[in-house]
Amino acid sequence: MVKKSTILAQTVLSLILATLTSFGLAWALAFDLLKDKMNWSARESWPFFYIVWLLLLMIWLIHLWRRSRERLLLLNLTKQLYSLANHPDLDYKSAGDDESDLPENQEKRQLPTYSNQARQLTALVDRVVAEFNLAHEEQLAVEKSKDEMMTNISHDLRTPLTAIIGYLGLVVAPNSPLSEEDQAKYLKTAYHKSNQMKTLVEDLFEFAKLQTTQVSLNITDFSLGDLFDQVLANYAMEAENRHLRFATNLDPRVIVMAGDSDKLARVLINLVENALKYGQGASFIKLTGQVKENGLVEIRVINDGPAIPASSANHIFERFYRVEESRNNKTGGTGLGLAIVKGIIDQHNGQVKVESDETATAFVMTLPLKQVKEE
Repeated sequence: MVKKSTILAQTVLSLILATLTSFGLAWALAFDLLKDKMNWSARESWPFFYIVWLLLLMIWLIHLWRRSRERLLLLNLTKQLYSLANHPDLDYKSAGDDESDLPENQEKRQLPTYSNQARQLTALVDRVVAEFNLAHEEQLAVEKSKDEMMTNISHDLRTPLTAIIGYLGLVVAPNSPLSEEDQAKYLKTAYHKSNQMKTLVEDLFEFAKLQTTQVSLNITDFSLGDLFDQVLANYAMEAENRHLRFATNLDPRVIVMAGDSDKLARVLINLVENALKYGQGASFIKLTGQVKENGLVEIRVINDGPAIPASSANHIFERFYRVEESRNNKTGGTGLGLAIVKGIIDQHNGQVKVESDETATAFVMTLPLKQVKEE
């Protein structure tokens, strides 16, 4: 890229050249090209020569000033456009240029060098336009996602609500021909559908809270082993009915970590419930914790149920995503459980992923062992 110092040096050289060239042209006009040639040795000829020389020099200086000014403006505009484009794959560094002239975060980068600065400016304008189009497409994708979310919410709320109204309508209808056994059956079904709606509303509320930046974490130190035991205790009876074996494993045996224990308990609950819903035929659910290097702890929730398809592994943490094609499935999942898991882990500056094959499925969370407590 043409540097500001280079432009100034070229301007000085052009000024020297303009002075010499205009002097030669003035000499030729005054003493050689006029019809009645003037005598350069005569004193009265020199004032006319100086007038011609200064006139030519002034015209050249005006042209030189305008050209240098345009180049400086073009240089500044190029830098501004680059700061807007701000692509990490471009190497920005104006060799020999003052670092104070560069954008603050671009002192060690270098713009591509073009022989024609107009070509460079065109390339940067194209890049800025491409960035704008990309941002616009992302905005459209967000709006589309919001519309899909509202559609899914309406579907998931309307389906159990319609069933509840239908069953209760049969029960409370005057002169209902239903037997007491059928009434009890319909009331039980309506109660089950009501619990489905309650779960969906709670998940929506939790997910909405995770989308706001105002929600803070209640950071405390807690025992990971105790948290495992508390979560699994809630499902002990269901595990016994399904002949499922619960297990935990910690390395070291006692792990004390920092975090919002209530929210992390919600993470483990969602993952255990996910394993119970979709891990049909599984024989165990295992929770493990291991302290890693660099002050990290790895938590795994493992079951030996059916494998998650590879095509779904990259989307499983998206809101309302389900591996099943049908939204009206017997598992009763809202499609928000894993999205909530990812949101809480992100709040703790951690990462979550899924590893699944024919032998086992593991949700792997990597969290900092220590957290910065919010004021």
